[in-house]
Amino acid sequence: MRLWLHYLRYRMKILLRDTQTGLFYAGPNQWTIEQDTAEDFKTPDVAFNVIDQSKLNAMEIVVHFGEAAFDVPLTIVTASERNL
Repeated sequence: MRLWLHYLRYRMKILLRDTQTGLFYAGPNQWTIEQDTAEDFKTPDVAFNVIDQSKLNAMEIVVHFGEAAFDVPLTIVTASERNL
């Protein structure tokens, strides 16, 4: 079991995706369609900080396990979006 958890941690990437364009965050003012070239934030906390600091809207955090079929999207809803 331990080996499996290590494998998942090694293969798992934390990505940011724009829900309007479908593009992944690759760096400041840089976006890509490719998950492999997108920035890996390592933890959701770091991704949240980038969303907040860069004032990004319509974003989701994607937990990526190497194949898109296994991606887990987590939609981020800001306070302003909740009040619409």
